[in-house]
Amino acid sequence: MVHETAFPIRTFHTDSFGHVNNAKYLELLEEARWQYAEDNGLMKLLTRDNLGFIIIDMRLRFRDEVVEGDRIVVSTQLLTLGSGSGEVEQLVRKDGQRKIALKSLFHFILVDRETRTPAAIEGDIRELLLGVIAKKS
Repeated sequence: MVHETAFPIRTFHTDSFGHVNNAKYLELLEEARWQYAEDNGLMKLLTRDNLGFIIIDMRLRFRDEVVEGDRIVVSTQLLTLGSGSGEVEQLVRKDGQRKIALKSLFHFILVDRETRTPAAIEGDIRELLLGVIAKKS
């Protein structure tokens, strides 16, 4: 299941070259992942079980510049799910365009928030994630 989050690009998102700063992209992508987790009910389960996901690896590929005044759409989808980790892909497009401005891949693990140790992805959380994982065609 692909989830979409739209953002207007404002002056504070841009750098001296006038395009979105790479660090600001990370903030926008994170906000889109949080919205994805909230909208599909994952945040309630994580809060209930005192668990959280942390990013252990990220890859970003910039393909087209985005500037102040543009509106972007971030598409977020879960690509893979293992017993304790998974991968989320996020694509950024200018609103109304098919061309990808940024492609990213985030590898995450599940951790116990109290002990700060890795946890298995199981039970209700696993069931929910299996229901939203990208289906290969």
